[in-house]
This record gives sequence, C-alpha cells and structure tokens, in this order.
Amino acid sequence: MSMNLKSFFRSFTPYQIGYLIVVVLLTLAFAIFFPELMLEDTSNAFVVGCSVVAVLANPICELLISKQSKLNFLVDMLFIEIPEFVLCIAMGWYTIAIVTLCFWIPIDIISFLRWNKHPDRQQEELTVVKRLTWKQDVLAVAGILLFGGVVGFFISHLPGAESSYLDALSSAFGMANGILLLLRYNEQWFAWLLTLVLYAILYTLSGAYIMLITVAAMLVNTCYGMYRWYRYTRTHAAQ
Repeated sequence: MSMNLKSFFRSFTPYQIGYLIVVVLLTLAFAIFFPELMLEDTSNAFVVGCSVVAVLANPICELLISKQSKLNFLVDMLFIEIPEFVLCIAMGWYTIAIVTLCFWIPIDIISFLRWNKHPDRQQEELTVVKRLTWKQDVLAVAGILLFGGVVGFFISHLPGAESSYLDALSSAFGMANGILLLLRYNEQWFAWLLTLVLYAILYTLSGAYIMLITVAAMLVNTCYGMYRWYRYTRTHAAQ
C-alpha cells in the first residue's frame, strides 16, 4: 500500500505540481483580499466556506481525471458535490442541486467501483479509457439538448428558480460528462468543456466570481486532459 502511494505521488509531473500551487495561491489570495467579490451575499459563512472548498477541490479532481486515476471520484464526492449542493441551494440553481444529490453522488460511488476493474496492463495506477463512434457522438448531443430544454421548461415554473434554461443545460452536459466518465470515454472532456462554459455564465450572472477561478483552472486542465486521453486511446487502440 505504501509503495502504491509513493508511486502515485511520484507520478505527478512538474507541470501538474505547478498547476496545483498556482490554483491554491490564487484562491487564497482571492478569498483574503477580495472577499466582497466571492458571492453577492457573504453573510452566510458556511456557504462562503463551501464555495472556497469547491474552488480548491475542483482543479485537484480534474487533474486526477487527466491522470486516469480513480481517486478523482472520492475527491469529487467529498469535497466538490456536497459543498456545491449547499452553494446551489443558496443560489436558487435547483436543477444542479437536484442532479448533484440524485446523480453525481451515486455515480461517483459506482464509477469508483467500476474503474477499479479496468487497470492498465503496464501502469496499474492508470485506468483504461476509450473513444465513442461518430454516430454515438450525434446521439449523445441530441439527448443532451432535449434533456436541457425539457427540464429547463419545468424548472422555470419553480418559485425562486434562476437562469432555468442555463441551469438545466449545464446540468445536462454535466450529467453526460458523468456518464461518459463512468464508461471511460474520451468524449467526456468535450461534454465537460461545454459544462464549464455554461457554469462560467451562471457564476458571472450570479456574482459568484470566486468560482471563475476554478472554471479557468479547469479549462486549462481540460485541454491537458483531452491531450493525455487522446494520446492514450490512440496508442492503445489495438488493445
């Protein structure tokens, strides 16, 4: 066990270490020097604390995904989904809150168990990943847009709901990302890229500017993860 942990920590490249350091420093500086830009309402210390935890944990989770590490699901469930559920309730983003509780937390548990069953032959700390066909890509996009439109319509009728269609569409892309990630498909990165763009719009409209730090950091890592997974799937296509 100790040898596996040593191997895991040694697998971090200088870029990955530098990436995490920059994100942590930016978040702490933002929270200390610009607290008024964190959320429109900073009176609830618990909600503010949840937003800071989510900001710090999101890039760590994304980096673990790019490394094809199953540990990303544990970080996601404990330090991202639970804090973001609190934040979404406070913001009135009910679709994302419901999806977090009923979809993301269960799928993190299932994904962790499934990824355990597919280790890479040469590098045990990696999980084998794969790619969709173009027909599957088209069906996935159509399903996402349909889900976002239908759910957005119903959520818009709930009292206190904000940015209902953006909320629903970001949830739809996020859920597609979660399912594709569960199944270990490279296309989960494209779903996540669009999710981040929609999240950035939501955070800007609501004044949750601190969350833009994590969005920017994850956009950088999304490009990095796309490259790593594409390179892996291409070199392991025969397997």
